[in-house]
Amino acid sequence: MSRETLYVIDGDQKVPFLRGMITHSLIERGLSFQQAYQTASLVRDQIRRTRVITKVDLSSLIQTMVHDQFGEEYLTKLNPPRAAIQGILVKDRGSEVPFSKGILSQSLQASGIEPSISYDISQEIEEFLLEKNQGEIKRGELRRLIYETILQHHDAEFAERYLLWRCFKSPDKPVIILFGGATGTGKSSVAGEVAHRLGIQKLLSTDTVRQMMRMMFSKDLLPAIHSSSYEAWKDRVGPKEERSLAVIEAFQAQTIPVLVGVRAMVERTIQENMSLVIDGIHLVPGLMELEQFEEQAYIVPIVVSTLNQANYLERFPDRQRKAADRSAERYRDNFENILKIQGYILEMAEVHDTQIVENDSFDETVSSILTVISNRLKEKLKIGSDDLISRAL
Repeated sequence: MSRETLYVIDGDQKVPFLRGMITHSLIERGLSFQQAYQTASLVRDQIRRTRVITKVDLSSLIQTMVHDQFGEEYLTKLNPPRAAIQGILVKDRGSEVPFSKGILSQSLQASGIEPSISYDISQEIEEFLLEKNQGEIKRGELRRLIYETILQHHDAEFAERYLLWRCFKSPDKPVIILFGGATGTGKSSVAGEVAHRLGIQKLLSTDTVRQMMRMMFSKDLLPAIHSSSYEAWKDRVGPKEERSLAVIEAFQAQTIPVLVGVRAMVERTIQENMSLVIDGIHLVPGLMELEQFEEQAYIVPIVVSTLNQANYLERFPDRQRKAADRSAERYRDNFENILKIQGYILEMAEVHDTQIVENDSFDETVSSILTVISNRLKEKLKIGSDDLISRAL
């Protein structure tokens, strides 16, 4: 699903509004995660009315929201964060960086820990470092402290995942995660959240690749790429009883050329040794032909599905609210064909042993996908639990 972009005007600059950044800032200033997240969400809802806000007005709006929700006494918590923690440096092989509770929290979320709990753990570690009243800590010591703190709050699985992602922070080859699935299954939203949790900054949609190809190839030359995946069949004339076959054949005709562009992007990403998240309906298991890159990257394919048809239909009005050109009625009219394509993708996933994740609840789906990714990467890394501990710590 597409996401609307809101902007903050800061002098001559126009920067995207990021709810996560507001949440982090409010937590650093003393609010709890629930209070900070609630405030940031309300601020975002207000900005949606105009889509832009100045930095000065944003600060004033945050003050107002905190006052209205929690009272006058909470405004005193909006003082700048304590400077003491900024004096603690994390040292590693001659380099040193300031300790950041926000960065640590994101690292913990990559382990599959819920945001509220990850903030609590980060807060506990910050308090521990402040109590020690020392100016620096070695990165290895900090990792061990984090590992042991996770063990106290959760089981060894989460702690082990934290260590696993420490190994992949500076990989010998990039991590490439592929999110396939039919129209409206929520794969784009899930892909964006997973990328954020894992700290992967490079995202690509196969729809972007298709749009570029539309500009390069006329409809006469490649008609399939000029229609929606569920409407491409209309260019194929045939009896009504053959429509099911025509829907899939037209979808394949659209998918195969788009995947040529996807493979080119993957190859470029590997050359740059950058991790990448790709989402799109065209990421069909068995058609991607990414085996050639198996030795050059850690590739994890996933298919996102929605089997409950009532829940599926409810998602289309939400897509329309986020993008006016995505008519909910159009999706409903073509729902039968969308289901045919989903069935085909799921069959291909089964044949090619690709993990399928059912998207009933967004948070649970993200958590399940993080588990899938962690398990697959551990298999690809070919390292046991004991070796993982010794390697990461």
